[in-house]
Amino acid sequence: MENKSPKTFDKKQKQNKVPKTAASLISLFNHKGGVSKTTTVFHLGWKIAALGKRVLIVDADPQCNLTGLTLGLDDYDSLVNFYDNKQNTDIFNSLAPEFSLEGVSHSPQSATSVTPTKNENLFILAGNIRFSELDTQIATAMTSSNTLPVLRKFVAAFNHLIRKIAAEHNIDIVLIDMSPSVSSTNQCILMSSDYFIVPVSPDFYCYQAIDSLSNVLPKWAEQIKQFKDGGNSPLPASNPKMLGFITQNYRIYTSSSNSSVKNEVEQPKQMSKAYSDWLDRIKEVSNRRLVPALKSSDMMIKKEYFSKSVTHDSPYHLGGVQNFSGLIPVSQRLSKPIFELSKEDGNWSGARWVWEKGGKENGIKVNIEEADRVYLGLAKSVLNMIKLDKIKS
Repeated sequence: MENKSPKTFDKKQKQNKVPKTAASLISLFNHKGGVSKTTTVFHLGWKIAALGKRVLIVDADPQCNLTGLTLGLDDYDSLVNFYDNKQNTDIFNSLAPEFSLEGVSHSPQSATSVTPTKNENLFILAGNIRFSELDTQIATAMTSSNTLPVLRKFVAAFNHLIRKIAAEHNIDIVLIDMSPSVSSTNQCILMSSDYFIVPVSPDFYCYQAIDSLSNVLPKWAEQIKQFKDGGNSPLPASNPKMLGFITQNYRIYTSSSNSSVKNEVEQPKQMSKAYSDWLDRIKEVSNRRLVPALKSSDMMIKKEYFSKSVTHDSPYHLGGVQNFSGLIPVSQRLSKPIFELSKEDGNWSGARWVWEKGGKENGIKVNIEEADRVYLGLAKSVLNMIKLDKIKS
């Protein structure tokens, strides 16, 4: 099994570090579970890294699925070996000293080390099931007076850690995989971010979730204000801005039969009607409820930046990722994104790999190429929106 005891990347390994602009922190959040946040962070992070950016993915979900997927830790022994390796660190052990938790020890040098992946520009801050233990102290800090310095420290701990790591390792983009819960920890993570993306599935439950987020997110921004007042703020001065939502896990039927070959490559395939109906409803509630609520709290990327950067759909539908269920097990086994899989990786042969009908290719090869197109589009859209936002700021 690969990557059983991954080596960490520390300050001694960095080469020719030069001054640069601060990293952009992007959280992926939806308090509805099962919307492929982890898969999206892994694939989007890999694709942005492939475009030449140095990317850090952060596993802030105590389930640690991103850590397992990225590093190939898919059984109990490999997980134990990883956490027992004193060279490695994780999000809990990095933050624990700030919370004065007992039974946690590590050297100052390893406190900000990160773990390399198979992509030379992609690194991970591993998760830990104990990360959820910090929520009680963070919740106490959020609901108490902010006059005590220790409370401000709890609220700011995640922000300080991630930005310190990003600066030390010359990171351009940080992608954060959040748990599906409305917790104080998630509130601090999101409000420490510069931007966020909402992954959804086109179904009734995500329709409800989008409606709910219209209340939750502005409330989070209002509650965090007390920790930004009075100068020396432990958090970013600006609220995070939503870049858009990504639809996931839907079935497709075919592309339009009268499209040219060129358009077949450039245009997204069509959802089946059951999914497209729910997508229409999600777009409607997003435009009617979520977007206005976020705009009032200064939590939306400007519409003009979205329109200049995204070709997939109208604001704020950032992208669509069809159900690639047949490729997911191979991707997970090899810790490789779908779009990097080869014919040999899945032992695919014959018509399973590629076959023709009406002069058009079909099969696994086509699905892999579709995944590459989708995630490349997402990566370019995200980077361009951030670029436009920073230029105008």
